[in-house]
Amino acid sequence: MVKFKSRPSTPNGKPAKRPRMAYMEDSDEERTPVKAGKKNLESPKKRMKSAAPVSGKQHAIQEQRKLLPIAQGRDALIHEIRENDVTVLIGETGSGKTTQIPQYLLESGLAGKGMIAVTQPRRVAATSLANRVAEEKNTEVGKLVGYSVRFDETSSEATRIKYVTDGMLVRELLSDPILSRYSVIIVDEAHERTLRTDILMANLKAIQQKRNKPTDRKGKGPAAALSPLKIVIMSATLDAEKFSSFYNKAKILYVKGRQHPVTIYHTATSQADYVDSALRTFFQIHTDRPPGDVLIFLPGQEDIEGLSSSIQLYANRLPQATPGVLLCPLYAALPPGQQTKIFSPTPKGMRKCILATNIAETSITIPGVKYVIDTGKCKEKRYIARSVGSGFDTLLTRDITKSSAMQRAGRAGREGPGFCFRLYTEDAFKNMPLSAEPEIRRCTLTASLLQLKCLGQDLEELEFMDKPDEENILSALAALYILGALDDKKALTKNGRDMAFLPLEPYLARVVLAARELGCVREILDIVSVLSSNSKLFFDSADQRDAALEARTKFRHSSGDHFTILNVVRSFDEIAKTETNAGKKDWCHKTYLNFRCLTEAVAIRTQLKEVCERMKIDWTASCGDNEQPVLRSLVRGLVQNAAFLQPDGSYKQVMGPSIVKIHPGSVLCDKKIPAIIYDELVYTTNIYARGVSAVPRSFIAEVPVLNHRKA
Repeated sequence: MVKFKSRPSTPNGKPAKRPRMAYMEDSDEERTPVKAGKKNLESPKKRMKSAAPVSGKQHAIQEQRKLLPIAQGRDALIHEIRENDVTVLIGETGSGKTTQIPQYLLESGLAGKGMIAVTQPRRVAATSLANRVAEEKNTEVGKLVGYSVRFDETSSEATRIKYVTDGMLVRELLSDPILSRYSVIIVDEAHERTLRTDILMANLKAIQQKRNKPTDRKGKGPAAALSPLKIVIMSATLDAEKFSSFYNKAKILYVKGRQHPVTIYHTATSQADYVDSALRTFFQIHTDRPPGDVLIFLPGQEDIEGLSSSIQLYANRLPQATPGVLLCPLYAALPPGQQTKIFSPTPKGMRKCILATNIAETSITIPGVKYVIDTGKCKEKRYIARSVGSGFDTLLTRDITKSSAMQRAGRAGREGPGFCFRLYTEDAFKNMPLSAEPEIRRCTLTASLLQLKCLGQDLEELEFMDKPDEENILSALAALYILGALDDKKALTKNGRDMAFLPLEPYLARVVLAARELGCVREILDIVSVLSSNSKLFFDSADQRDAALEARTKFRHSSGDHFTILNVVRSFDEIAKTETNAGKKDWCHKTYLNFRCLTEAVAIRTQLKEVCERMKIDWTASCGDNEQPVLRSLVRGLVQNAAFLQPDGSYKQVMGPSIVKIHPGSVLCDKKIPAIIYDELVYTTNIYARGVSAVPRSFIAEVPVLNHRKA
């Protein structure tokens, strides 16, 4: 047992009355030996080719690059990628693979005149990595090095290295089916097996066969016009054989990382409340252990915000001699400006505490981290199919995998010996599955199926590493048919192609197209921009809930949540005409609205207006105070999410078997409405409809697919 010397203190200097955590000490981080036959790139260290003469900070950055483990195998790595069409690269944590390999390939001339794309599963990683590599190349982001994430692109004609989310590269296939602008595509974090990564890898296999096909005798083959495509699959775990097999026994390379020893502790018993356990463990570290920043892994944003408040509360009660605590949240919805805070040096006399979701497991390196607290939990998206054409996505808190646990522990050993405190037992770790189920087996396929249809591909026939579930495929086909994106022969319609052109979820894209017909595009863009934001518009804390409800009364609309959103956006636009950024923030604070959500929504709306102009959609078309066109448009996209009132006060889905209740946070939570539509279902103790509007039954009956059913 490991006993801590002291506990968190209160203002009077006495130990706080929180029970201490007990741990069983384990060995250093688990390591799996490299299988025989892999090529090890730990060749003798060679000097890197440097760019233009540099000095000061740039000189230090270039020296850091030379010291990265991957620098030792630079020339051997370039040689192998040059000699092989597909390379599978396993790089340990801290090797530098994500930032250095694109630069090596560019410096060696291997990319020719084309671009190098580096895909990331998460936008936070794509933007932060682009900033880091731009700094290393002594340039501004958007020039030599750029990025592209949903609703945000910073690149130019001069861009040669582009960090992109896998979803954005899949979208590029719609306008460029053979990705002709790219000479090298690096699929990073491939082991995470996101839905879009799997779709991308399937398409890359077919694209490479076309582009790398030898020219015919007359020089008219594809290779005569396009440079060959190189594919590099990068993973942080040793799950390489599957990728190699998929790409016809591609060459597997291995790069050792810079990993210092990490001492691991497991709890002696299971912890019922992982947030409370994390709180107590943090203060045991903070009051007992030497300096060093702490990284706490939590499932989601709500847990992060709750634990942050608790840590701040207790930190304020510590004796003055105790170092201060600098709290730094990190999750996908956090604005880029706030994300950079985690990379800044920790101020003197402070201990940085980073509270992060699993986005901190891989890709990004956070300097200064010596201690990791692993709750053993994560959020996993899962599609629950209730019947053909009916189902819902839900984010479930679940136990992590063994692979994730190892990745999290490794974060503590990047710069020196570290410590990982796992809030679960050693037996729990041993019984964890090695890796997570691929998203393609557990997520809705509607948006991806629509994109593939636009590429002339059938999801059922595409060659995937893992086949999607047949029930999910049928559900996605039915959903697209109901939305009018596919006809009864599963062929793509004009509406379907237009829906795919809009950078929105299919149901929201259908709402916009309906608004085009009904003359209310301006109002609909205001609403869908907020719904497409990564952040929630409304946020409440338990002690301020009544005050928040009172402050937001003026926005409430009798028809429900969508017009309430519209009222908020209109008010924010009015404030923006006269107030500075600080004034807008203050207004949001007083009305308990999320400033981050609204600023992101404004940026999304601007992009949607540009897309509408390219599609010849008049985004200025407005219905004024007439509510009916807006509600009719919403029904057209949300018809699958319609429900009728039952005698007991619950609601029965029109297209599905579920009995749902209106979410307590809805404007309509206490109302009895004959018919409703909703944005999503949330499963907790009950199935709750969130984002609800009241609509006449006749609007639902107008939807063509329902008329076909009756016929």
